[in-house]
Amino acid sequence: MSALVLAGPLGAEAATVTASDTFERADGSLGSSWASNRGTWSIASGAALATSATSNAVATYAPLALGDDYAVSARINIVTTGTPGGAEWVGVAGNVQGTSASALNYYLLRVTTGSGTGTNGRWQLLRMSNSTSTGLLASGTIVAAYGTQLDLTLTRTGNTLRSRVIKATSGATLADQTYTPAVADPQVSGGKAGLYSNSGNLRAQTWNLSTTTPAASPPGPLNCAPGGESYTYPDPNLTVVSKSTVGSTWAGMQVTQRLLTDGNDQYVAYYDVNRGMTIAKHTIGGAWTYKVLPSTLGWDSHNYVSMGLDRDGNLHVSGNMHNVRLVYFRTTVPGDISTLVRVTNMVSAAAEDSVTYPEFVNRSDGSLVFNYRDGGSGDGVTYFNLYNESTRSWSHIVSAPIFDGNGSASNPSGTWSSYFQGPTKGPDGWFHMIWVWRDSGDAATNSMLTYAKSRDLVNWVTNNGTPLTTPLKYGQGDVIDPVPDRGGLLNGNARIGFDAAGKVLITYHKYDAQGRSQVYAARPNASGTWQINQITNWTGRWSFGGGGSINFQVAMQGSRVLSNGDISVDFFCNGTSGRQSIIIDSSLNRIAQVPSQPLPASVTTVTGTFPGLEVKLESDLAGATADGQYVLRWETLPGNDDQPRSSYPTGGSTLQVILLD
Repeated sequence: MSALVLAGPLGAEAATVTASDTFERADGSLGSSWASNRGTWSIASGAALATSATSNAVATYAPLALGDDYAVSARINIVTTGTPGGAEWVGVAGNVQGTSASALNYYLLRVTTGSGTGTNGRWQLLRMSNSTSTGLLASGTIVAAYGTQLDLTLTRTGNTLRSRVIKATSGATLADQTYTPAVADPQVSGGKAGLYSNSGNLRAQTWNLSTTTPAASPPGPLNCAPGGESYTYPDPNLTVVSKSTVGSTWAGMQVTQRLLTDGNDQYVAYYDVNRGMTIAKHTIGGAWTYKVLPSTLGWDSHNYVSMGLDRDGNLHVSGNMHNVRLVYFRTTVPGDISTLVRVTNMVSAAAEDSVTYPEFVNRSDGSLVFNYRDGGSGDGVTYFNLYNESTRSWSHIVSAPIFDGNGSASNPSGTWSSYFQGPTKGPDGWFHMIWVWRDSGDAATNSMLTYAKSRDLVNWVTNNGTPLTTPLKYGQGDVIDPVPDRGGLLNGNARIGFDAAGKVLITYHKYDAQGRSQVYAARPNASGTWQINQITNWTGRWSFGGGGSINFQVAMQGSRVLSNGDISVDFFCNGTSGRQSIIIDSSLNRIAQVPSQPLPASVTTVTGTFPGLEVKLESDLAGATADGQYVLRWETLPGNDDQPRSSYPTGGSTLQVILLD
């Protein structure tokens, strides 16, 4: 029978509701109080039974929504039609959310009793996303032979989950462990509670639930609007010194294009209106020349283009890649873009068959280094290659990848892919690099913001000079902030900057302890640890995830030192007008959030008439010059999750090089 009862307090203050079911009713459907969310469920001989081989089958008790605190339990037996193999997982589920069988999100306590007459079994606490496991939160072994009747209880108190496994016949406790995530995950709160079976192998004799009600509201949509504060910038606004029109560029979606100034020469790498990868060059003040390369952009915002110059003055170009074979060109005559030719491989085809994120950087001696990822999200490796002008050939700068995401000390079977920013040469002469790790194609699984610096891009150390060994693995390096999976860290959304003293300053976005979106600033202390200050107090949350190109609701733009020593941390955020800045003092304390110091209206104002166009600005790869700061400007539609658009500005938009001072 099934019952729903109002009850006394679960804790000292909170009123609760309870529900229970003994399943003592006629064979057939599970009953009107139950929903078979995934798989086929029924009643057989006074027990709830998963009667299909659907993996990760879930049934939930429909009448009762979960509050912040709950305890869901069941008395279970594991059954199998053959010899047990130790994979007959069964359990209880909490915070089950979702309307599609393939898109259920929940917490799960499950057990297996091992195989045959053996006595060793296992238990696991998992976070399930889209009906598959995305994180093992806690686990252990239990002494329970196949056929042992077990009582399982999953308890949630606030943000803490408790897993208990008890032998039903003796009352002996086989497992009792708590787990508290570092960051609250409001995407898995509320919802329903129920039963779980991995492949039609569960029989549940009883099921019980006690919960506070209703659940607290999740953070809600992000609100990052300024709070009416004011700040007087100490420096005059920039003005336009000159403009030079390069030509027309693709405007169907956002993709990064590049400008590189070399003395009086300037190179632009972009996609023309037909999406052809194009290189343009001019001597400042003169006419542009062009070279269209044999590479055509698809609907993928990952496929940006990058450039670098070697010590002989030859131009190197790479781009239009997202997990595809290397696309790379270089000139045979210095300064002559008409001599750009494709080079099939740099070092080896085996290490260049699934390339993404190409970047060039010059070391202090001018030597050219190329870095890129080979492999996909969650299992890629990163190589740094060094160019030899005399032999016109590349070699790996070290024999192994800089990063290796295969295994860690705590999880030898895990795989991660590094996403890094830099290397960026600082005013101290060091190259600085930060990275995050991602263990799947789901962008929500970014974690572990980490740092290293180097003089030569070969030998890497922590911020206080402790040597590091490459390849760097998950958890190694100088960990700035050990943000966990689903903690709001996103690849491409942390930035390297420097304070007035030239010390490295990292700005980034993550969730606070209540699961709200916030911006943080981090700087190394004299002791070698990191000072981390939260510099916003926003409400709500930007909940991101999935694969493909992410449309950023919070887009970090880096930091810059003002003439009075204050620091402007710049960003874009949905719901605000234009670029915003968080002003912090030299101690990283927040002063105000205000609109960023304005650029000239002729730079920031959209001139195209196609709906949805946005202005995009890309800084010169060479940095500021004595004449000011060159930027590349164009207008484009935003990213579209790497999906084609049926309508877009077929004539493209105007691409310009602008000098600001």
